[in-house]
Amino acid sequence: MKHFRWSTAGLCVIALAACDSTPVDPGATGPNPDGSMSVSAPVLGAVPVLNEADGHLYDAVAGGINWTDARTAAEGMSFGSCQAYLASITSAEENDFILTNLPGVVPAIGIGYWIGGYQPPGTTPADAGWLWVSAEAFGFTAWSALQPDDDGVFADEDAVHFVSVSDGGFGGVIGWADLNQAETTPGYVVEFAGDCSEDELLEIMLKLTQGEGARNINMKSQGKIAAAVLSIADSGAGDGFDATTIDPTTVTLGDGSDPDAPVAGNKHGKPMVSWPDLDEDGLKDALFHFNTQDLVEAGLTAETTELVLHGTTTDGVEFSGTDAVAVK
Repeated sequence: MKHFRWSTAGLCVIALAACDSTPVDPGATGPNPDGSMSVSAPVLGAVPVLNEADGHLYDAVAGGINWTDARTAAEGMSFGSCQAYLASITSAEENDFILTNLPGVVPAIGIGYWIGGYQPPGTTPADAGWLWVSAEAFGFTAWSALQPDDDGVFADEDAVHFVSVSDGGFGGVIGWADLNQAETTPGYVVEFAGDCSEDELLEIMLKLTQGEGARNINMKSQGKIAAAVLSIADSGAGDGFDATTIDPTTVTLGDGSDPDAPVAGNKHGKPMVSWPDLDEDGLKDALFHFNTQDLVEAGLTAETTELVLHGTTTDGVEFSGTDAVAVK
């Protein structure tokens, strides 16, 4: 059995290669005394969620940020024909889709993530002149009671965020509220529109999942988690691995108990796997998608701190790997 040690440093620490500033730990690769092999391989994290009703993709990006910086960051995720911007919500169905599939955008009580609604500076009254960054009509709204109100630390509250409040507050549980663009929320919701190819989506995923630390998994998400196994060139010592020989129908991900979650299927029932060259070393790698809810059904809990990936190649070589995760 070959053993893979997944990297939690995005794609900066990868099998037999590294970013300029991140040397590879020599102990992370090569044959083990028992004949198995340990390598580094990345976990890519959450996959943007597809809304089949409008053909757009959505993702939630965590991290304290003001609205102006969130808008810049979201638009910076555009790649090719796949254009990105702060989510511009034009119907109740779209609003419900985001709240259902990205439940982490709103806490139990308090300020939630930014979306793409804003007012030009100095606009009055509080409920006038609202626009979407996408230039779509600002017709549908989901304001909490008494919102928008321009009533905060800054009198000019000119951007929209999700909010969750008690019945004694605004009168609703989840809705929208206004806040000054210079203030901070826990993150933002990004929307991807246009004809997004598989290669473009892969580039966007890599942008979304760079960084140190365990990958976050939201147990309520209706989306997918991506994990990759990198091919390794053989140095002549039998230490290589060809990820394209993996049989996707044998690959599972979970807490190591039986059964774990299989690779997700597409609309034709085939495993969702692709073979990009993730580390640009000239070798094709394996990229798998798993349904988050399949992981939950397989035993994922808030106490889970490590996931295990199992599988077999087409020539019968078993492999496995573990990675740290943060489940919420």
